[in-house]
Amino acid sequence: MKTRPATEYVLLGSLFQGPKHGYEIMNFLEESLGHNWYVGTSQLYTVLKRLEKMGLVRGSVKHQETRPSKRIFSLTPKGREIFEQWTKLPSDHVRDMRIEFLAKLYFIKNYRMQWGRSLVEKQAELLQQRQSSLTAQKKKERDPYLRLICTFKLHTIKAWLTWLKKEAQHFVEGP
Repeated sequence: MKTRPATEYVLLGSLFQGPKHGYEIMNFLEESLGHNWYVGTSQLYTVLKRLEKMGLVRGSVKHQETRPSKRIFSLTPKGREIFEQWTKLPSDHVRDMRIEFLAKLYFIKNYRMQWGRSLVEKQAELLQQRQSSLTAQKKKERDPYLRLICTFKLHTIKAWLTWLKKEAQHFVEGP
């Protein structure tokens, strides 16, 4: 179960392979997740400060002779553990698939985490459960508009299940 906003996990992931200052984190996000994820500068520093207070990130000041000092952030062992746990859990809501789940796949693939196949399988199981519940709900629903919504959600789930099988599974297993 997700216990904090996904942006916090993504920022933890940006520090997974080593310390970075804010500008480097912004570049990392833009270069790696930019088409799918955006964090504004003010949001970045607000979230980093919150993560630091929670003991998930450690900040230190690096003094420079000819430039202003910069704050370097690094992942704590607790932050690393929480990030890894997040990458192992399927996204609870179908609406989170497009951003959150794709970010998890990025980190799993690029950080060579060994649980990609397991995550895809868990996500498919969760979607199949949602599909069964929605199918039952649709059968009981008398309001045409609410039935339409159920149908829309069912088609969305079906598309995600197809994509998981045909694309995501190959992505996490491939070279």
